[in-house]
Amino acid sequence: MTGNPALIAHLETLIRERGRVPFNRYMEAVLHHPEHGYYARADKPIGAGGDFYTAADLDPAMGQMLAKLFSWMAARIEGFRLVELGAGTGRMARHILEVRAFPYLIVERSARMRERQRASLQGLDVEWRDTLPGEIRGCVFSNEFFDALPVRRFRRRRSTLRELFVTEDFQETEGDPEVAVDLPLLADGATADVSLDARAWIDRIGRAIETGYHLAIDYGYREREFFARRAGTLMCYRNHRADADPYSDIGLKDLTAHVNFSDLLAVGARAGLEETGLRTQREFLIDLGLLDIIEPLARSADAASVRRLQALKSLLLPPMMGDRFRVLLQRKNAPPEIPPGFGPGPGAA
Repeated sequence: MTGNPALIAHLETLIRERGRVPFNRYMEAVLHHPEHGYYARADKPIGAGGDFYTAADLDPAMGQMLAKLFSWMAARIEGFRLVELGAGTGRMARHILEVRAFPYLIVERSARMRERQRASLQGLDVEWRDTLPGEIRGCVFSNEFFDALPVRRFRRRRSTLRELFVTEDFQETEGDPEVAVDLPLLADGATADVSLDARAWIDRIGRAIETGYHLAIDYGYREREFFARRAGTLMCYRNHRADADPYSDIGLKDLTAHVNFSDLLAVGARAGLEETGLRTQREFLIDLGLLDIIEPLARSADAASVRRLQALKSLLLPPMMGDRFRVLLQRKNAPPEIPPGFGPGPGAA
């Protein structure tokens, strides 16, 4: 096997103590071990020189469009503040705060990522915490947060549900599930990547919000499309190349799984969050006015405009981020008006 030797040694010890571990324990250690995990790396995993990029790495436009939405919310909620979950490099926060100086809190448990965020946000008034505060009046939001949460892997064998475990030689084996889950849409022979951590987070978010919104930007599906992926949705990224082998280059590549938005909606509803909208990123950005930025660029022939136009197309075009990413908005004790970004249109992502 290949990867970070210190992380591999830690995993071997972890697995040896139990004989095997469920995949979520493996994924948690690979990504989030405080010293040897993927996000604790000294080099930068995010951006053009890393393994993957986010919307904020392409152009400030996503942050600018979000600032427009957040300004609309702030006009309707007294004491409004933003709480960003897992702020990555901090670029999105900077792009938002350069438009308007919202009270801003970042929830980030990775010390290494927090260092990067502080460097990116120098000169801006931002607070950091390890955990989500309570009594929030404002908006809790994230961009590619839920896809990085550990998943348990399940496989249907006729009428029996099996869970996938990782053995000491980094092979997968099936066994009786450690936790009770109900996956009626999972077909015989199919695999599903289920994030119980995502369910826990959306419950926590719903209970933490006193008045306001939850906004999640991520790639994923509603449940029917989610369970139609017979091999599951787990993917790995290194040097902007994707593969499906989580047992090579351990700790040197990102592990991610698509979000089941139906889970977030169902669990969120029980925690007091009402669905406001679920749209593709393309629909969301067009409704917020991104075409007003694109149109003058399209008429210009200078090199800088052409480069920016290409970046903005990546945010919008269906084969790229435009239809792969969804934008979910939920509200709690907030005005029933439809906010910008979720106006008339298909809106059935």
